[in-house]
Amino acid sequence: MEIRTLDELRAADNLSLAFNPYGFGSRMRPEDAAEFQQLQIADCNLAEAVAPGTRDSFERVRTVFAYGVLCYDVYTMVGDQALLIFEQALRDRFMEWCEGSITFRPPQAPDVCFTVASYEDVKKRAASMTRQRAKLVVVDRAIDFNGMLHGLRLWARTAGLLRGRRSRAVEDALAKLRNHVAHPTGHHIDTPVDAAGTVRDLAELINQLWGQATPNGRLYPAPLRREVAVLSWNDAGRSRMELASALTAFDLTEEPEGDEYQHVAVRAIPFGPGSRWEDAHWAEFDTRYETTRFPTDYLWGPGSRKEARAWLERERPEGDSIDFTDRVFLVQDHGRLLPPMRPAVAAGLHGHERAGVWHAVRADFPDDAFAHVRGSEERNAGHTRRPGDCSACTAEVLGSGTYDEALHAAAAELGPIQPVRLPSVRLPSSLFWPYRP
Repeated sequence: MEIRTLDELRAADNLSLAFNPYGFGSRMRPEDAAEFQQLQIADCNLAEAVAPGTRDSFERVRTVFAYGVLCYDVYTMVGDQALLIFEQALRDRFMEWCEGSITFRPPQAPDVCFTVASYEDVKKRAASMTRQRAKLVVVDRAIDFNGMLHGLRLWARTAGLLRGRRSRAVEDALAKLRNHVAHPTGHHIDTPVDAAGTVRDLAELINQLWGQATPNGRLYPAPLRREVAVLSWNDAGRSRMELASALTAFDLTEEPEGDEYQHVAVRAIPFGPGSRWEDAHWAEFDTRYETTRFPTDYLWGPGSRKEARAWLERERPEGDSIDFTDRVFLVQDHGRLLPPMRPAVAAGLHGHERAGVWHAVRADFPDDAFAHVRGSEERNAGHTRRPGDCSACTAEVLGSGTYDEALHAAAAELGPIQPVRLPSVRLPSSLFWPYRP
């Protein structure tokens, strides 16, 4: 080991200085690099309810991250340690959830309840009951649980503490990386970007376990704000979106006569820069199919601009917030695969509209549900056909078969579904969903 002087230990690592706000390139001054790197995770604050053990471990990692400016290898250590905290957070949250008592359900035998004072007690009981093929009772379900990371993740999902279909894929990746760190078989180096990303993902996961979503988060975003907007289109294929407040602010006497546009009022996620989540598919709006990226609710129309303004001033609809994760879609295959539908809209169909094979799928986005159903038609693609999580994508299969069977599978997840029959309104120009009967 090379013994370095205190001044040498205090010197900035040239490799760390090469990471600047514009990417990898010209080196920053040490004092600027120290501030820049700390800012990358400065807003990763944990919810007040987080268990002390998890909080202490996380804050220790966040503190050490700053020293990567002095030693580039610190970023790898931070990334590795953050992955190990993944399991600690699940353990701490499990102990709070179980409140000192866990119940297992052996096959063809009464439930067995155990008192546990620590997670080591949980592991011992879980190992013993697993040998007897007993399952852990979580709410109204019984799941495989051996006390290890996989069982903890399954428990958190079953208990409803973690949400989102795409975030499940990230959890899978984090679990694999954690296992690689705990049982290393090779050598790896993390960049400051990698380490900061892992810390940010860990902060989101911990907060979600304790019931706090992350505003503009990557994995477990807080509900998104929807505004009342007016979508307009003409026969030439032009379309536009404007907030209702902007439309009502103009003096109609200034509007040109012979307005060629049709207008429809909706509640939607506005399209604009500055947010991780924005609806780039707003111009695909269709009242029958889920063709926009996020849930877009029909309110009024179509009609002229003057009629739209009159309705908005009379009704004064307001915006809201909505969670777009874990949505349930129904996908119809009637000679050709059609875009996904909301269950309520599908429940309002009649007669021949119900023909074909139907699929009930849980996904965060409609294109995820569509891609799964399309992929499941190819046997070698690896997509799951039976109910359960798909191993090839981020969708979950709820059921398939006739219209009634698929709607019943959706109702089993959502509860009673009230049929909705909306007027047929769609923006005519669609690049992503060109086939809409």
